[in-house]
Amino acid sequence: MNRNFQTHQTELLNIYVNVSECEQMALFSGINFNDFIDCEQISIENILLLKSGYTGERIWRNFELLEGKEDISKLIFDNVRNYGNFCFVDYLNNDSLNQLSEEQIAELLYLAHMFKPLKSPFFEGLQNKFAYLSHDDGWYCKLYFKESDIPISILINKLQKNIRMTLHNDEYTLSEDLIAAIKKLSVKGLLISSAFSMQHGNECMVQLYEVGEVENMDVLFNTFEQNKLPASFEIQITI
Repeated sequence: MNRNFQTHQTELLNIYVNVSECEQMALFSGINFNDFIDCEQISIENILLLKSGYTGERIWRNFELLEGKEDISKLIFDNVRNYGNFCFVDYLNNDSLNQLSEEQIAELLYLAHMFKPLKSPFFEGLQNKFAYLSHDDGWYCKLYFKESDIPISILINKLQKNIRMTLHNDEYTLSEDLIAAIKKLSVKGLLISSAFSMQHGNECMVQLYEVGEVENMDVLFNTFEQNKLPASFEIQITI
């Protein structure tokens, strides 16, 4: 980190991401359900909860259902992190639920229990675009996705909004160089570390570290703090 930036700095954000395009899966830390829903490219109408602590208004085959965006928005105001494991798939409509076979219901239960699909995370009957599997939401999240640009869209939206809020500038957008570096490193295991300083105006330092494939987030962040690696990319933003 730039030595002139170390004084009066405050940690802003740490995000880990590893994208596997062949598996259509991204592993996140630092991204939660609110960040997922907040991404403009994500549009879901209904949610089938596989594991959670939430009690909704409708149950289907012992699964809680959230129907419509207004119903889904109730989760945003709940403390999802306190659920422990929080897992769901989206679905098209009520008719699609009735197309699930007993075997597919068993596959859904396996998906939520093992955090990986027995066959596929996508179910033809449901026509789901996502399978969202998290533990202590915001600490560990495995996301299966159909559209390949979704993980990067979530990252850009999260990072950009945090920088805008911290530096009090609603017009700021991430530079093309930073976005290109995020895309390149996200498939290798990327840790994004951001900090801001109010010493000389509003400043933010964003650093990208290639840390490889990691499943244990405690190990990742403890190791990172103990062994500071040189950044693969960094940019200092001054507003």
